[in-house]
Amino acid sequence: MKRPGRKSLNAIIRRGGLGGVLSLLLTAGVLPQAVPYARAFAKSAEEVESALKDLQAYSGQKLPIVDGFVATGDKPLNQYERAFYQFSIDVLPGTTGGTIVRVTAKITAWYADKDPAKSGYQVLPSNGRLELDLLDRLEEKFGGKPASSMARALSNSTISAPKPKLDLGGVPGIQIPAAANPAAKSGGTADELGSLRSNREAEEKHMRELNAELQSLQQIKKNQAHPQNLVVVKKAGAPVLTKPAEGAHVLFNAAAEDEFEFIGAEGEWIHVQISGPSRGYIRRNNLDLSEFIAARLNSQGATAPAEKVAAFRIVREENSPFPGDWEPLKGKAVKIFTAQPVSQDPKESGARAKLAFASSLFQKYATDDAALPSAVEGVVVIFDSADGGIVGTTLATLKQFTAGTLSPENFWKQCYRDPLEAFQESSKP
Repeated sequence: MKRPGRKSLNAIIRRGGLGGVLSLLLTAGVLPQAVPYARAFAKSAEEVESALKDLQAYSGQKLPIVDGFVATGDKPLNQYERAFYQFSIDVLPGTTGGTIVRVTAKITAWYADKDPAKSGYQVLPSNGRLELDLLDRLEEKFGGKPASSMARALSNSTISAPKPKLDLGGVPGIQIPAAANPAAKSGGTADELGSLRSNREAEEKHMRELNAELQSLQQIKKNQAHPQNLVVVKKAGAPVLTKPAEGAHVLFNAAAEDEFEFIGAEGEWIHVQISGPSRGYIRRNNLDLSEFIAARLNSQGATAPAEKVAAFRIVREENSPFPGDWEPLKGKAVKIFTAQPVSQDPKESGARAKLAFASSLFQKYATDDAALPSAVEGVVVIFDSADGGIVGTTLATLKQFTAGTLSPENFWKQCYRDPLEAFQESSKP
């Protein structure tokens, strides 16, 4: 290989700059597999530079695929992704006038191995298609044929293919910076690939952490205990009505998985709290009920058919001191409802009906007055009948019951019932 003379190197330095010369001479050191392609043009260096800029030759571009653009390697090309190429271009003076353009394409792509540890960005050798395409486009840009072929241009020129580790120490006035040393450039390329690989690994690690956190949150949500007094809509479009009757005004259609606070039951209708003071009714077959609510509806005194709930009517309500001698409410202000039986049939106003009516009234009071400052500390129902009686509860116990933290059985045990037999049947209430 013929070594460039000092005169030629000085001319190159004046035209292209020391950086371009060093890039030209050290290309093989940086990319040992890269092959430079050159062509001579009967144009000045300025004209060539301007044409290259118009062709956007100095801008990197993406490759849709690597197959057809890189030399065959030992790895399947279909496993490379995000291919990118950048030209290294040297504009050099020809020996008989004109300008020589030498091009080397640097192609990088992400290799996706089945083993993530073996994946990473890699530098791939170009098969010359990109370089020759650029030279052909440059030729077309000038509207004529090149001055000579690539081989003739190289053989007639004093500029030869780059030689690895070419010693420029004998050229006066030239000092090679440490970064221009071939080993340093090779190290720079290795550092670049290492940095890309590190970034990729960091991104993958971050994604794994995010996925783990997401799965953890989903598991927490799945395992999180819902309040026991909530009902869940089973299917989208379930109507929420103003009254527990077919044909009543539809407030809105609920979405699947919507949750509402349970207030009470009236036959096949579930009374729910929508938001704040808003209330509505949803058919029971459109809802999933918690075990707690289902147990309450099936337990004695927790609910009753609609006709049983309506066995009594309120004839008076007032705020007064508690009328009994029960320590939790003794001497305290309470809300008192006085109720009379609608039917004279004792079977329709017995202990079960009384407890069902009181339960419905308690829950309605707790829900309707939940947002208001309370001046009372309990709720009492006085049944004004021959076999009547008084049943009462503190607001604290009532809140536990409506929140679902107190079972119906334990709730009635903590209530005031006088006389006790007025609220007992043959079976345990």
